[in-house]
Amino acid sequence: MYDGCFGLNRRPFVSVPQIDYYFPATAIEGARATLARCIQRGEGPALVVGPSGTGKTLLCLLMAEQFRRSFQVVMLQSGRLSTRRALFQAILYELGRPYRGLDEGEARLAVVDYLMADGSGLRGLLLLVDEAHSLPLRLLEEIRLLTNLARNGQPLVRLVLAGGPVLEERFASPKLDSFSQRLSARCYLETLNRSETEGYIQAQINAAGGCDDQVFPAETCQSVFQATGGVPRLINQVCDHSLVLAYVAGHRRIEPSHIEEAWGDLQQLPTPTSGEPKSDSGGGVIEFGSLDDQADATPGAASAAPPAPSLWIAEADEEREGDAGEPVQQIHRIERLLAAADEDFQPAGSIGPEVELCFDNSAHPFQQEFAEEEVVADHYAAVALAAAEKTAAAAPPARPKLETSASTAPPLAAAPPAEPEEELVGANACPQTEDHLVREPEPERRPAPPAPPMPGAPSRRREYRQLFARLRRG
Repeated sequence: MYDGCFGLNRRPFVSVPQIDYYFPATAIEGARATLARCIQRGEGPALVVGPSGTGKTLLCLLMAEQFRRSFQVVMLQSGRLSTRRALFQAILYELGRPYRGLDEGEARLAVVDYLMADGSGLRGLLLLVDEAHSLPLRLLEEIRLLTNLARNGQPLVRLVLAGGPVLEERFASPKLDSFSQRLSARCYLETLNRSETEGYIQAQINAAGGCDDQVFPAETCQSVFQATGGVPRLINQVCDHSLVLAYVAGHRRIEPSHIEEAWGDLQQLPTPTSGEPKSDSGGGVIEFGSLDDQADATPGAASAAPPAPSLWIAEADEEREGDAGEPVQQIHRIERLLAAADEDFQPAGSIGPEVELCFDNSAHPFQQEFAEEEVVADHYAAVALAAAEKTAAAAPPARPKLETSASTAPPLAAAPPAEPEEELVGANACPQTEDHLVREPEPERRPAPPAPPMPGAPSRRREYRQLFARLRRG
């Protein structure tokens, strides 16, 4: 679009890496020489690490073009690969071999078979992997296994991995320890310095058929370096956009202002201003205030009753205009203003009268008064006890007496442990309840004299009754 305006025969700054636009800066030229040596001699895999936009893809294209006549070149740069099958299919696609419908094992064998039976006369395969930092560790390990293939003492696969700084961190993993030992070279790309930035811009303009000093003078190149930091990708973007802006404005020379404007457009920043600031009626003084203050300052608003703060400001302005040179009157005026402010000033966040909030005291659950324990008499137990006593009184004297209730039982130390069990398992044993034992009534017999009461029986009966009553209540 702007080629004829600046005397150019092609676009000097392109966004896509191209070999024709290669500039031999110090870092990238040293990396190119190192990679060429490793590939030519078969020393082992090489690593290229650099920030974004420093020329990693361009370097891979240079290697592919330099060794295309000596090796079968495969360059993987089409995106992220997630499976081994996808990796081998991508290699087969670059080699021009069938790759559809193959599973992982078949694709691997197809690649190995092609390398071992290659009759093209080439020295092997040159595998260039761009954006290698996006590959999983398992795929990096699979690529390492390909480098183990050899024939006549020479490796069949020459490998170059290019990626960001994360790639070198990936090789610090213990899982890639074997791969890291095989690396024969590590190349690091850097941004351009000031002199290299100026030389890069002028070289691109000269290669496009223009005159470097007339299009991009030295001061403009310095502005480009300050804006981009020497990143080649950003340099291409800013310079190309500045050429467009200069062409639209009808200029044939790129000035630093064009670079600033182009950088602002690319980064969505405000357009930088140039020249002297415009003078206004206020003499460069910026006044702050509300709309009410500005309305009060107008001549037509003198009859209206302004708020108190605006009145103070208006009075202060009038008195300042009248006698600004008399210190004593200024002091009196300030004192009056302070006195008026103390009387009428009402802060925006003034606190109103306090409101007392009263809440009913809720009863504490642990402070309630609980009713005293109530002893409930078991009438059925009393009836059963009376019947058992009557039956025991009518029993023959020779028969051992069976206590009818646990409350009337003798002390545990005086009763043998086996006698109660023998009486309960008999045919005439009475069913056992929770409190006492009940027997079926027997035929009336001759009454026998009652057994003499044991000493302390009433008191023990009362104790046992209280004990079993507590056990029933839990």
